[in-house]
Amino acid sequence: METALRLFREHGYDATTVEEITEAADVAKGTFFNYFETKEAVLPALAGLRLQQLEESLLPEHGAPASPVARIKLALRLVAEDSLSDPALTRRLFAAGMRHQGIRPVHALMKLLSEQVRQAQAAGEISADLDPIHVGGMLRALFFQQVIVYHHGYRPAPLPETLNTMVNLLLDGIAGPKWRQVS
Repeated sequence: METALRLFREHGYDATTVEEITEAADVAKGTFFNYFETKEAVLPALAGLRLQQLEESLLPEHGAPASPVARIKLALRLVAEDSLSDPALTRRLFAAGMRHQGIRPVHALMKLLSEQVRQAQAAGEISADLDPIHVGGMLRALFFQQVIVYHHGYRPAPLPETLNTMVNLLLDGIAGPKWRQVS
């Protein structure tokens, strides 16, 4: 999978063949097809591997921050910096995820973020009366919106810094002193 990802980055997804992947990985073509039905099937498997690595990197015993909110920011930064976040590869990844059963990157990221929100609620960093799935979904939506804007050329700051600012804005709130909730 790592060899396929490297070749996709170097030559582009469309230009990379299964033959090139198997040759570079020093495996037989038949071995490739024992694991993947098609070249496209590699992408959801890569996303699953990356998600597993991301989950491990968010464990405090692996050096992640003790603060769950800091881990949310770390997760978003790591996803944004991942080689799978290349715009062309990301489009392919999401298309493949929609066609194949198994891991769906958008849902998997929301699940991961929702779990971090639950932990932040337990630590008192996020209000406990909020649904962690809704907050995780808002964080995921915020993340993808910022990535899209960033990849379309609006770059007021480096993406990790922008993501931190947006998470802070969401958590701090944007209401002014005279705002009141109206039904």
